[in-house]
Amino acid sequence: MHRTILRAIGFALIGLLMLGASGLVATATEATPEAPPAVVRTVIQEGMPSAAPGQVLQLVRYDIPAKISLPVHIHPGMQVAMVQSGTLHYTVVEGEMNYTRANGEAGVLKAGESTDFMPGDSLVEPQGMIHFGENLTDEPVVLIVASLFEAGAPPSSLVEATPAA
Repeated sequence: MHRTILRAIGFALIGLLMLGASGLVATATEATPEAPPAVVRTVIQEGMPSAAPGQVLQLVRYDIPAKISLPVHIHPGMQVAMVQSGTLHYTVVEGEMNYTRANGEAGVLKAGESTDFMPGDSLVEPQGMIHFGENLTDEPVVLIVASLFEAGAPPSSLVEATPAA
């Protein structure tokens, strides 16, 4: 008798699961958050300059979605960048970097300092300077960057640091 009751309960549970499976899957799918937008790095062109053996020179476009913060990082070589569109909020954690505004005004951003870079502004990131950028706006940021790195090195490395305010 117990077996008959257990079988009946088992069949009932299987039936309920089969009838409700589509609802369970739909609920689980709806509850799954979307992956956050990612920065897109597109190499426009690259070459191996004979004047810099073992180095690769790249021209790169970075597309930074709205409301995204880049992690604190360094680069294995020098980068020269220009903001093509949007507003990039930029912070130097350690070291310093030179910049030039679209109007020609030049400046130096030092450790613990932040600024907003706008279209036409350019900056020079020396090797090993610890920094991060943020797109705090609702519009994407586009950067055009020339990099000179050791061939085969990753374009950036994360640094465990507390971002400067």
